[in-house]
Amino acid sequence: MQSGERVSEVFSVVSAIDQVPSARHRARGTLAAWGVDDETVFTAGLIVTELVTNVAEHAAAESPSATVMLAADRHWVTVAVHDTHPRLPRALASPRDDGGRGLRMVMLLAEEAGGRHSVEPTPGGGKHVVVHLPR
Repeated sequence: MQSGERVSEVFSVVSAIDQVPSARHRARGTLAAWGVDDETVFTAGLIVTELVTNVAEHAAAESPSATVMLAADRHWVTVAVHDTHPRLPRALASPRDDGGRGLRMVMLLAEEAGGRHSVEPTPGGGKHVVVHLPR
């Protein structure tokens, strides 16, 4: 990646648990090919794993596939996962709550890296979960 250049890739994955490893490997391979540092590649891979798992476990009935979006420039790596299920996920409030652990893990990974995350509804239903990680 040249200085100042922004690169991106979008791919779809079937909303099934057995597809999670291929989504993670593709995301990690893409980011590594762009010259993203190993720690950020690892963190982004964990985030893709959690978000695609969440789609497979909680949204597959209404979203048979998920879209993974990756982007990078010299300052940020962006990881986003989109599904068409209308319910917005919520991170658990405390470690003892039921459900919401995956999104909480994503939130903590982003914060630990000095990044940020958001859950954004999309027109017509569905949502994007977007994570920005500093390079």
